[in-house]
Amino acid sequence: MEHPVVVTAIFKAKPGKEEELRNELHGGAKESWKETGVRGYFVHEVIDQPGTFMNIEVYVDEAAFKSHLETPHVKSFLGKLDDLLSEPLTVFQGNAIFEGENSKAAI
Repeated sequence: MEHPVVVTAIFKAKPGKEEELRNELHGGAKESWKETGVRGYFVHEVIDQPGTFMNIEVYVDEAAFKSHLETPHVKSFLGKLDDLLSEPLTVFQGNAIFEGENSKAAI
């Protein structure tokens, strides 16, 4: 049985690009929420680092994540990152574990 795939992505805006990045992340979230393979797609601004954003994305499986990467909105967004980010995008990808052990472990 495949596990859900959890992705955490960190985006640090260039000075003056914070609002543009926020808007791009919001647009990407709205499109991602429509994808059937997306269980959850959450965008946060880091509390003590204004202009630094953290996505937590949950996909039903690896195939759903790969499909997400091929969508037009993701490809368009990735093409804008050099202009928006002050440092390279950081991405962590993991498989959910302990999911069936407790309802609070379910993603």
